[in-house]
Amino acid sequence: MLSSRGCEGPLLLCIAGPTGAGKTHLAIELYLRWGWPILSADARQVYRYLDIGTNKVPQAVQARVPHFLIDIRWPDEAYSAGAFVQDVEALLHAWKGLPVVQVVGGTGFYFQALLYGLAPLPPVEPTLRQAIQRWYEAEGLLALVAWLQERDPFTAARIDLCNPRRVMRAIEVLQATGRPWASFWEGPIARKRWAWVVVLSLPRETLYRAIGQRTRAQVAAGWLEETRFLLEKGYRPDDPALQTLGYRECLEVIEGRRAFASLTEAIAQANRHYARRQLTWWRHHPHDMWLEGLSLSEQRIQIERAVFQVLDK
Repeated sequence: MLSSRGCEGPLLLCIAGPTGAGKTHLAIELYLRWGWPILSADARQVYRYLDIGTNKVPQAVQARVPHFLIDIRWPDEAYSAGAFVQDVEALLHAWKGLPVVQVVGGTGFYFQALLYGLAPLPPVEPTLRQAIQRWYEAEGLLALVAWLQERDPFTAARIDLCNPRRVMRAIEVLQATGRPWASFWEGPIARKRWAWVVVLSLPRETLYRAIGQRTRAQVAAGWLEETRFLLEKGYRPDDPALQTLGYRECLEVIEGRRAFASLTEAIAQANRHYARRQLTWWRHHPHDMWLEGLSLSEQRIQIERAVFQVLDK
């Protein structure tokens, strides 16, 4: 279809926001009512075998409500925002005739790349990249995060500090150019796609309570055992999937560097910090609607009204 803006293809209903805000529940509700396909914009759910720790939709639900861009990479494979955009474009080409496609997830950088394109970041000398990699291997992620927070708090507040590759990339750019990584995204940029962006959130205490409840359920369901399973299959602790939030803490337990009794709270705390960074990201990036503290039915009604107004323009 051709929109009133002259953009060919479906409207992208982007449902974003912090972890634990209920994005998936809303997307499923909209799919069941309207049949709008769901594309996952989650940097961890792309990995096979990472089911409990990434809170993937159960297979029984996926059989009724298909989710795309889930389980498309092996745990030792890298996945980038550029690869995400290419994968989305391939699906959108097949869905040209649909009115709406949902893009749902918490990885703000993926939405940025999809809607505005990738920033023209400068090339980095291989020697610098190798030096930062050696630093990471010698001192660990926390040392790199502390360095970045001290020298570039602007970027540190906007990226996933639990993602070593994202942190190392931010350090590379700062050292190579003297400019914060996040500054390359500054300035007014027109959207490259027809989209409506809604951010879901909850009052802070409610959000933190939801994060705690979900983390306890995930650990009880076998998050630690899922991490062991990955190691038994031959995946390494430094593989991309195992360097993500929660799996890193599970590795600390397996390696004897953390007591199991502290695991749930450690992951919940990391998730709370991540949720704060996600909210910071969206406060500084364009969106069309911000819904906080509403029931599922109230969210659905407001979004349906907005989407159909956009489609009718």
